[in-house]
Amino acid sequence: MPMKSLTLGGVALALALHASGAAATVSIWQPEISAVALQIPDYRELGCADKVIEPYTGPLQVESKYVQTDASKSTQRAVSRQTKEVRGQINDYIKQVVKYGERATSTNDPQKAARALACLDQWLTVWAKAGAIESRDASKTGVAARKWALAAISSSLLKTQAQTGNRLQLSAIQQKWLNDLAQIVIEEYEPRRRNNFRYFNNHDYWAAWAVTSTGMLIDQQAYVDWGTRYVQEALGRLTKARQGDYAYHQIEVARGKLGAEYTHYALVPIALLVEASYANGQPLSAEDEASYKALATFAARAVLEPESIPELQGRQADVPTHKMIWLLPFLNRFPDHVWARKLFEKERGKVDNYSQIGGRLGPLYPNLNL
Repeated sequence: MPMKSLTLGGVALALALHASGAAATVSIWQPEISAVALQIPDYRELGCADKVIEPYTGPLQVESKYVQTDASKSTQRAVSRQTKEVRGQINDYIKQVVKYGERATSTNDPQKAARALACLDQWLTVWAKAGAIESRDASKTGVAARKWALAAISSSLLKTQAQTGNRLQLSAIQQKWLNDLAQIVIEEYEPRRRNNFRYFNNHDYWAAWAVTSTGMLIDQQAYVDWGTRYVQEALGRLTKARQGDYAYHQIEVARGKLGAEYTHYALVPIALLVEASYANGQPLSAEDEASYKALATFAARAVLEPESIPELQGRQADVPTHKMIWLLPFLNRFPDHVWARKLFEKERGKVDNYSQIGGRLGPLYPNLNL
């Protein structure tokens, strides 16, 4: 069903968050002042040869790729041409944003880095001025697509800033667009948390990361605070194994053959939210740290020895390695975690490059070795 227009309570929440965001935020990725970064010229004086993809400002009425009558939501179906076109337009834009960020941070040529930043800046400006993907006429999957897009864009910009020594600076119009999107995401997902929504799951953690990454990017501490609260939500909803050293989210395991994959998928934003909590002065308690490690154990064992975990329902689909990217921040913080280390070594460290969090994170964790 289409989302309703903004309620008075939603307006009050958004305004309160906006007004209270005075404290300086701390990014989970600190700026790297490299020789290349110091030599990057002013990118705002450069052009971009690539034509910007038309901003998508239409309704976010898109369909889920899963059969909704299947309780496990693990059976895929064909979607409409309209859904494919809307998804394609938004996803193609995100791919370009991520590509420019990767190009700016992977080259040793300051001029090439500047040209990539110029394209990134101009592509952001066009979509920001159009108010892209802000439509309130959104299906449940459209609501999800908005927060996935915001997570990808803000993650990419946050790590691009870090890897270019903060050379990338957002304009007022760009910041306003990201702020507006973050407010919409809060308004769409806060009721699920506040009302103890029965199906609280990976969607909520991704929404929290979308808002938190945006908060760190545009220096809105209230957004960081809102998002990092979901760490306690995530860890508090774990079920501890009756026998064993792990804990899991029953709602993700209930995805049948996708139980292992969705556990990893949920862990990606959870791991980043944990890092944001630490960076902004909210370390895990001993109890929460133990729960977090138990969840990591379940995720690793679900790949390494799924037959030993009775909670998994049937033969599990292979987990794409990019969805194991949570291992990078996790092992950077807990390098001696046995099961996470085993999984990392099994995959030879190739658990990187997820566009939904801006592409490659490996360069941000240089101390991780096999």
